[in-house]
Amino acid sequence: MIVHKKILLPVLFLFAVLMAQAQSRMVTGKVTAKSGESLPDVTVMIKGTNTAVTTNSSGAFTIKVDNDNTVLVVSYVNYKTQEVSVRNFATLNISLDPSDNALGEVVVVGYGTVKRTDVTGSVVSLKAKDLTPGANVNVEQSLLGRAAGVQVYQKSGEPGSAMSVKIRGASSITAGNDPLYVIDGMPVNNLSPVSGSSAGFVATPNPRNPLNSLNPSDIESIEILKDASATAIYGSRGSNGVVMITTKKGSSGRMKLGYNAYYGSQEVANSLKMLNGEQYKEALNAIIDAGGGVATERVTNDPVNTDWQKELFRSANVQSHDLSFSGGRDNTRYYASLGYFNQQGVVKNSGVKRYTARFNLDNSVAKKYAFGFNLNTSYIHDDFNSVGLGINENGSALYSAINYDPSYPVYDDNGNYYRSPFMTTMDHPVALINGQYANSDGFRTFGTVYGEYFIVPELSVKVKGAGDVNMVQRNTWLDPKTIAGGSVGGIATINTGNVNYYMGEATLNFNKEIGKAHTISAVGGTTYEHFASNSFGGNGRGYSLPDLTYNAIGTGNSALNQIGSGRASTKIISYLGRVNYSYLNRYLITASFRADGSSRFGPNNRFGYFPSVALAWKLHEESFMHDLDFIDELKVRASYGVIGSQSIANYLYITTFSGGADAIFGGVRSSSLVPSRVANPDLKWEAAKQADIGVDFALFNRRLTGSIEYYDRRTSDLLLDLPVPLSTGFGVKTQNIGGMRNTGVDVTLAGDIFRSDKGFNWNMGVVFSTIKNKVTSLGPLEQILTGNAGNITNASIIKPGESLGSYYGYVVDGVWQTGDDFSTAPAGVKAGDLKFRDVVSDKTINANDRTILGKSLPDFTYGITNNFEYKRFTLSVFVEGSHGASIINNAMLDSYFPVSFRRNRLAEPYLNRWTPDNPTNKYPSFVNPTSQGQQTINSRTVEDASYLRMQSVRLGYNFRMNNKVVKSLQAYVSGNNLFTITKYTGVDPAVNAIGDDILKIDYSSYPMTRTFLVGVNVQF
Repeated sequence: MIVHKKILLPVLFLFAVLMAQAQSRMVTGKVTAKSGESLPDVTVMIKGTNTAVTTNSSGAFTIKVDNDNTVLVVSYVNYKTQEVSVRNFATLNISLDPSDNALGEVVVVGYGTVKRTDVTGSVVSLKAKDLTPGANVNVEQSLLGRAAGVQVYQKSGEPGSAMSVKIRGASSITAGNDPLYVIDGMPVNNLSPVSGSSAGFVATPNPRNPLNSLNPSDIESIEILKDASATAIYGSRGSNGVVMITTKKGSSGRMKLGYNAYYGSQEVANSLKMLNGEQYKEALNAIIDAGGGVATERVTNDPVNTDWQKELFRSANVQSHDLSFSGGRDNTRYYASLGYFNQQGVVKNSGVKRYTARFNLDNSVAKKYAFGFNLNTSYIHDDFNSVGLGINENGSALYSAINYDPSYPVYDDNGNYYRSPFMTTMDHPVALINGQYANSDGFRTFGTVYGEYFIVPELSVKVKGAGDVNMVQRNTWLDPKTIAGGSVGGIATINTGNVNYYMGEATLNFNKEIGKAHTISAVGGTTYEHFASNSFGGNGRGYSLPDLTYNAIGTGNSALNQIGSGRASTKIISYLGRVNYSYLNRYLITASFRADGSSRFGPNNRFGYFPSVALAWKLHEESFMHDLDFIDELKVRASYGVIGSQSIANYLYITTFSGGADAIFGGVRSSSLVPSRVANPDLKWEAAKQADIGVDFALFNRRLTGSIEYYDRRTSDLLLDLPVPLSTGFGVKTQNIGGMRNTGVDVTLAGDIFRSDKGFNWNMGVVFSTIKNKVTSLGPLEQILTGNAGNITNASIIKPGESLGSYYGYVVDGVWQTGDDFSTAPAGVKAGDLKFRDVVSDKTINANDRTILGKSLPDFTYGITNNFEYKRFTLSVFVEGSHGASIINNAMLDSYFPVSFRRNRLAEPYLNRWTPDNPTNKYPSFVNPTSQGQQTINSRTVEDASYLRMQSVRLGYNFRMNNKVVKSLQAYVSGNNLFTITKYTGVDPAVNAIGDDILKIDYSSYPMTRTFLVGVNVQF
């Protein structure tokens, strides 16, 4: 009996264990917000234990439970904690309700934060997941089409090149239109340490973007301040809007390790369709036969059909790797990251490599103290070609590839560059791409350190310091095998520059709830900012050992050496204050004031004063709205404020001097200094008065959210160069004259199109903005002609009543036909010539017949995002577009008015040109293109730049992870710039080769790229 008991007890124990194991099982699930949005990093814990997991990036989780009676506790910041019984379900779909303070999600504004529902100004808040995905080297690329009222376009496909970002149009003619960027409370100085051209090397007017030093993967959120009430707290530096960037922070708990990577391939999205060798021979010889061209330049060789653009282009790789660490315990939190980005250019010998490191640390006890720092450092290596606005032998490789004779081969029988005997003033495209290049090394470190102490729970004092050191060295080489370099035995140039910025700030912060009806928050303080820059450059010529290039710059002909240097500094001291008041959580008012003193203005007008006020009414909090159950939020707001601009050159208020001609005194050569400008001690700030009215809403259980706004911004005291009598020794003097007005409507919508318990969700977001710009006054001036690039001059007119960036030229009504009445035609016109509109009816086509042909600013822009989720799959599709803008197509211009006869031309107009057998009204005969003069800016060379672009498509899959090491794993594939629908015949309707943020000219532009990526996001 005892033996039986000894056997029975282990058997019963084994049976109990097996039964327990049989009951334990894996449960999967997904956690979403009530809106249907997936929630990552949600804590799912077994009640009464320490066993817990977190959801992955798509909100999915897997957890092992003991039995069907297990209860899961699901918790997430800003959402109500929920307990869910497992029962016999294998899959759980859990929807969390927002907590009472979730609708009060904090939004970062200038010098503080505010609840989202309490925002009174025009502010767009974007989280990292809302940004445009892709091979983004800077934050501006990720803003493309994401915010209403923010016009973003990529000027060039060159890796790391500058972007154009304008918030609600253009507000200045000469003082700049770029917004202010603020990273973790530090206003960013976006001046490039080295810019411009080197000796013989015409650099792109679109310099490398200084924001490349910030890794987009480190960004937690972006707030865009659009109206005066939101930006006035930044005074003069916020005149064009403010982009506030908050980087990622750590959170208390175990250390989280993240790794994000992608690798992809890029190709030229679109290239110009030029005549091939055979077409070139047929077209040019036919023009000579018709009486045009130059008879001695007939094409007699057997053409080889060289595509010079393809000789410069390549398939290019891009890759990115980011490693992050975050966590914390007690009151201390940290975030650290390392990043590597490498993007080859689709044009040979161009690209960018970036290495970044970031460390953020903070320590705080609520209502007692807080301190911390944010530090970012980067090294960037750039390779680039000359893609500037040079012409002939100073033209870029792309310029030469467009224009070079396609009937000749790349190399001769001896392997040397085959140069066309008819193009002695233009260099060989491949010789240029291999022998005219530059690279740069840039080191940038910036960061902030802060400390805050609470005197009482309602009152604190905060001090902050910030610094930014940006150093760049650019090396340039023109090989003797190029025309420009060959004439002087090679040219080597080294330019160095550094831009330094530091800031000190002290503020008092007050927050108080008085009873249940009143809430007051206020901030007041002072800031001091210092900007400094230094530059040095030297170049040499005449190298007997050209293989050393710029690495031995001093080994050339010392008699030809040139050096130069420069230094500048600016200071701003400011006093600021803001008060936010809320009554019954329904009626809100915000008032702010800032006084800026800038060293860029003389003592007569050194300070500018910028007040603002905003009102808001939460209608949904009123009792008479409570019966309207479909309205979750409805707020009406209005604001008015004054902002200014100090984005002008230094020292305009005083007389400055520059080097003059040498003089001989007593047989000794002496250098001289001469005045370089007329002083104007009365210069003052440009001032913009802006009014804004808007409605924010959330409907149908927040399934539809959005805002609609109207703005009106009027700028006065524009800073312009006015002509002065030549007896002063100068031609112009900078003065405050003129005005401008911008109006428009911004619309933002987000909706859950489809929600399902089956795992399928569809969300759509739409942004839409209208822009209307008008110059209201130019003082005593009737108009200003501007806009130059290469052989293009005075392409644009600035005139009261018209938009900034208006193209000014001739209207083409068609082509003169054989049967037309030539009695009304200008002298010398023949059938096949362009029919220009004789505006003044004097039978002569001249400057008096010019009129406005279009404008560079669009009528409206838009972006549409569709996000789909099905179980573990995610799909994001984003399209963006612009309508109503125009652009000058320089390739078309050079085809209509070629500089010399043997230059190549666009295929479409020449293959379909007018002939007696093809009496088209679209293209002329090109027999005598200058018979009526050089009307280069006309309605054929100024084209419609409207477009619709499939900007990005991304398909992802979230793997089910059943281990303790890898918390989540997502793999994805994506494509960017997949196709563009447009009438524009050039490289791309968004490019701009001239560096201007207003006027747009497609001049031998670096082509845009089409990119395909495969990537992973892993959380440990």
